[in-house]
Amino acid sequence: MKTLIADDDPIVRMMVSSALTKRGHAVHEAANGRDAWDAWCSGEFRLIISDWMMPDLDGLEFCSSIRAAQRPEYTYIILLTACRGKTKYLEGMTAGADDFITKPFEIDAFATRLRVAERILRLHASLSASNAELERRVRDRTAELALALQAKSDFFSRASHELRTPMNHILGFAQLLEIGALDAEQRESVEHILCSGAHLMTLIDRILAISEIDPSHLEMPRMWKSRDLHDVAISEG
Repeated sequence: MKTLIADDDPIVRMMVSSALTKRGHAVHEAANGRDAWDAWCSGEFRLIISDWMMPDLDGLEFCSSIRAAQRPEYTYIILLTACRGKTKYLEGMTAGADDFITKPFEIDAFATRLRVAERILRLHASLSASNAELERRVRDRTAELALALQAKSDFFSRASHELRTPMNHILGFAQLLEIGALDAEQRESVEHILCSGAHLMTLIDRILAISEIDPSHLEMPRMWKSRDLHDVAISEG
């Protein structure tokens, strides 16, 4: 893990760097807040251990600048401070610090803080990976849905065309029969053909209309009322 140490005291930097190196961290040191900020901007440090009081840019300003940058990868910040008290800790947390170590500190206590930081950063990394996988799946499903909707639209369009053509032929021949000499029974049959054909043409037009509805606004069209379905059932019966 790449870790940045920011402290104007070379002895503190040496102690912290030694403890971090033993835990496998790749350490970069900065002797003041401005150098620490420049280093963070040019690198990808997941963990920062910074002194509260530093020249050029103090620890609180350093924390605030990091949080304002809003990088996608989370940076865990531990402040080293000789200050004590809830008010100071609240001030540090408001600036963006995650944890505090009071000077002078013991190496064992420092190692415990490191384990906590490492665990939290692993959880952040795992969560980021899970979110990235979820976003990828959503994109894939969205693309699949778009293809399925296009296939549905194409199917309904072709189906309505294939149904409309023979129905137009049937209705055309029925209309030709209607103008000829027919007895009462024949005329009733022709009228039944024309009436049923008209119902079927209406259904075909509605199928085509449904295929053109935006899926996000898809609902049962008003034209599909119980009365319509009742009429269709009678005509098909």
